[in-house]
Amino acid sequence: MQQQSLFQHVVTQLSIGACVVDANYRILFWNDFFADRLQLPLSAVEGQSILELFPQQAAFLKRKINSVFVLKNATYSYWEQRPAVFEFHSSRPITGEECQMYQNVEIYPIFADDNEVSCACITVHDMTVTASYQQELVRLTETLEQEKQQQQQLILKLEQAQNQLLQSEKMAAIGQLAAGVAHEINNPVGFIFSNLQSLADYSSKMLKAIEVLGKMVDKTAQPSLTNLKTDLYQRLNLAFLLQDCPELINESLDGARRVMEIVKSLKDFSHVDSQDWQLADVSTGLDSTLRILQNELKYKAEVIKNYQPNLPQLYCQAMQLNQVFMNLLVNAAQAMEGFGRITIDLYQQEEDLLVKICDSGKGIAPEHLKRIFEPFFTTKAVGEGTGLGLSLSYSIIHRHQGSLQVESEVGKGSCFTIRLPLHQTAAGPALARSL
Repeated sequence: MQQQSLFQHVVTQLSIGACVVDANYRILFWNDFFADRLQLPLSAVEGQSILELFPQQAAFLKRKINSVFVLKNATYSYWEQRPAVFEFHSSRPITGEECQMYQNVEIYPIFADDNEVSCACITVHDMTVTASYQQELVRLTETLEQEKQQQQQLILKLEQAQNQLLQSEKMAAIGQLAAGVAHEINNPVGFIFSNLQSLADYSSKMLKAIEVLGKMVDKTAQPSLTNLKTDLYQRLNLAFLLQDCPELINESLDGARRVMEIVKSLKDFSHVDSQDWQLADVSTGLDSTLRILQNELKYKAEVIKNYQPNLPQLYCQAMQLNQVFMNLLVNAAQAMEGFGRITIDLYQQEEDLLVKICDSGKGIAPEHLKRIFEPFFTTKAVGEGTGLGLSLSYSIIHRHQGSLQVESEVGKGSCFTIRLPLHQTAAGPALARSL
């Protein structure tokens, strides 16, 4: 009897909740853990139904208690699935804050001498501290994951900025090359062109003199002179030379003009005079880019230009816009499986300048269409593309406070529309400097 009294005293003082109920859910015993937290001593609840004391959890408790009596096995409820079965409160050991208790609840059978379940014992373990640590761990993990994603985005932005810097350096190198080409080639080409013009004038006069002399010989009607003229014409093939010489000189002049146009196109494309924001003619930039890409395009597509006349100049970074035009035109050419068509429309719409570059290529699949402006995304084979052209183009247009949109249909082609505001605000150059 002394041992039973000692055992009951120990159970009463346990730091876990203990409640014994019979098959009819009547409370036979509960310890101080229950009594203190509910302000109800055992004498006030003994014989009452635990389902009536906890009506909100009655269905759950009934199901669990029934399973113990039927299956004769313990059943569990952990705080992760059901945080609070009983309406208890708990104090945090550090802050002393009263909060709802997180509970692990175990209900196990108590057997009588005939090995039948006579009653069930409900134990409640206070898991508030463990739950708070676990929740803090989850919060920290989520925070770390967010920081990781932010770092990945920052790394991606840094990579994009680095690639833009490399692209700018490449364009600057092209500009320096164009300046060097203009300096080294323009002078000799200039005097070659000048000399050819003088040679054309001299040859014209000499040919005219030869023609006059021939007519004079014919008028003399002296057989010796006439025979000498005929022999000279035949031996030197002079009739052919008189006809071919002007054509050769004209072809050489045309070649010199082409070299001068190529040098001018390189200079216009790279704008070596200034890389700052300035007023520029967009149609000139398009034409110079087309001349640069002439060999790339002439075997791939017919280029149709529709430029609205008398368009205003655009305040922009012309070299950067030319790079966008080049990227879009190269992509259009590469999209052609056979000989196709590229249409360039340039026109004003209200306060915006629009450039539309459309091709009759194979088009872009819908699943790729929403990703084409992502850095490093490409559908080209390895070695054919870096996936940066459209991403850099999008950034350049964004710095100009404009938009770059695409429409595409598989098998019919794609159309890229560049919209640029004619009246730039101060934010445009400021944004460009910040990037």
